[in-house]
Amino acid sequence: MKEFGFYNQTDESIMLNEQIEITKDENAHFLVANSSRLNADIIAPEIDFYIKNSTDSMLDKAKNTLMLYEARATCFDMAKDIDYDKKVGKNVIIVSNAGREALANKLRQNDFKVIELAHFEIKFVYGAVGELNAIVLKEEGEFDIECDFFLVENARDYMLKQSGCMEISGKNDDEILDFLTSHTPNYPYKSFINYDSSICQYHERRSEICAKCADACPTVAILKEDEKKHLVFSHIDCTNCGECVSICPSGAIDYSVMPRMAFIELARMYKGKIPLIIPRSMSLENLNISLPQNVVPFAVEADKFLSHTHLLTLLQESGANLIIYSNARSRALNSAVDMLNQIYELKFKEKAVYVAKNQDELKSALEKAKFIQGSEQSVSEYALAKREIFANRLQALVGEDTLGTVYADNAIEYGTVEINRDTCTLCLSCVGACNVNALIADKSDNSIKFNPSICTACGYCEVSCAEKDTIVLKRGKIELAPKTFEHSELAKDELFKCVECGKEFATKKAVEKIAALMTPRFANQPDKIKTLYCCSDCKAKVMIKAQIAAAHEGKIYE
Repeated sequence: MKEFGFYNQTDESIMLNEQIEITKDENAHFLVANSSRLNADIIAPEIDFYIKNSTDSMLDKAKNTLMLYEARATCFDMAKDIDYDKKVGKNVIIVSNAGREALANKLRQNDFKVIELAHFEIKFVYGAVGELNAIVLKEEGEFDIECDFFLVENARDYMLKQSGCMEISGKNDDEILDFLTSHTPNYPYKSFINYDSSICQYHERRSEICAKCADACPTVAILKEDEKKHLVFSHIDCTNCGECVSICPSGAIDYSVMPRMAFIELARMYKGKIPLIIPRSMSLENLNISLPQNVVPFAVEADKFLSHTHLLTLLQESGANLIIYSNARSRALNSAVDMLNQIYELKFKEKAVYVAKNQDELKSALEKAKFIQGSEQSVSEYALAKREIFANRLQALVGEDTLGTVYADNAIEYGTVEINRDTCTLCLSCVGACNVNALIADKSDNSIKFNPSICTACGYCEVSCAEKDTIVLKRGKIELAPKTFEHSELAKDELFKCVECGKEFATKKAVEKIAALMTPRFANQPDKIKTLYCCSDCKAKVMIKAQIAAAHEGKIYE
C-alpha cells in the first residue's frame, strides 16, 4: 500500500510534493487520497477544496497540501477506535402512514422479510440492531414484534435512539436497499469514545453529581446504572456525534477517532496558519469560496466533540483566529466559543473564534480572520487531564495580568470553594472527594488548598463534608488573574500530640471535637476519657492498664 494518492479530476497540471502520487489508477491502494475514485483507507475531500479555492502561492499550496495528507495519516496512526461487527438478519419493519409499498416489494425481492405498519400501531421500540423489539398495538391487544431493522418515515424522537432504526423520509428505495445490503449479514460499527472511570464524576459516587454525558447522548449509547453509579456504554448505538466528549467536565471521555494527543499533534502542524474547522457533515464538493492566504482546512469527523480545551489548544498553536463552519454545533461547543471569545476580548480586544453555518457567514468570517499578536503559545499537554491542559494554557495567556472575570454556563462549569475555618476539622473528606485535584491536602503545613482553575464545580466536596455549613461552592465564573492558577490555603490546623507518647496523630480540632462529644458519655471513667487524647497504639495500652488495675482492686471495668 502506498501512502498518499491524488486523483486529478481536471487534467490541469498541478504541482504537488513528490511524496504524493498523482494517478488515475483506480486499483492502486493508498492510505490517504483526495477522491473516492481511488482505493484508499481515508478519503480527504478537504484537499480538493483547498487546492481549488486557496489563494496561496503555488509553493505554499504544495506545502499545505502535503500537510493535509500528513494530518490525516497522523490522526489515523494515533486513533484509538476499534472496529467491530455484529451478525444480523434480514427482518425489517417499515412504519409509514402514507405507505411504502414499492420499498417493501423491493426489499422482499432481495430476500428481506418485511412487515408494514402505521405510526398509530407503534407504542415503543427498544433493543439494538439485530435484536430490535417493537411494541405493537392491535385490536386483539399489545404484543412485541422482533426485527433486525426498523425503518420509519417521519420518525418520532424515541424511534431513532437504537442502532438499526433509520429515518427514511427523503431517501429513495435504492439508497435504503444499498444501506441494508451493506449492513447484512455483518453490521459494522466502531468504538468512537474511550472512557476513564478514575476521573469520572459520576462513577461510584454516593449521589448523582454529574452524568452530563448520558443527558447529552441523543441515543441509548450511554446509560446510567443508578444503583452502583456506573455508566453503561453501547458502542453499537453510538452515532459518532461527539457531544459526550465536549460536555464531560473532567475529560473522562475522550474521542477515540481523534484523541487529545492526536489533536495536539495536528494543532502543531497549523502553526502560522488560520485553521478552518470543517466537520464531515458539511459538503465541500460544491462549496466555491475564495480562501484567503494562510487559511487551511482542519478536517474533523464531527465538530461536536470539540471542547474549550481543544479550541484553546488550536488557537495558541496556530496563533490565529479559528473559523468553525458547521450548521449543527453542540451546546458545549457553543459555550466554549462564547467563553474563549470573552477571554480573547479581555486579553487582545479580539474575537477568538468565528462561527459560520452557511456560505455567506463563512465568507464574512474568512474576511475577518487573522493572526493575533501574542496569542501563539506552545504548551506541553503530556499526561495532563482536560482541565489541567486548559488551565496551563490559560495561565500562559494571562501571565502576570489581571484581566477580569469570565462567565461560564453549566455546559462548562467553573467554581470557587470557600471553607469555614472555625468548623473545619481537616478530616479531608472533601480532598478525597475531588478527583481532579482542585482540592489537595498539603502535609507540609497541615492545610487544605484549592486551585480554581481546575475545579469543575461538581459539588461533591459539599456533599462529602461531615460538618454542617462548612464548605460552600460558588459556580459560574473564573477570574483571569495569576492567583487563579495557584493552590491557595482554605483551612489549616496544627497536629495534636498523643498525651502518652507524644506522637502527632490527628488535627487538634478533630481531637477536640471527638473529645467534646464523647466525654459526657465517659463520666467517672478517666481512663476512657484519656484515650480520646491518645494515638491508636497508646489507646489500647491505656485501656489494658486500666483493666489490669481494676482487676487487682477486685473491680469490674466496664
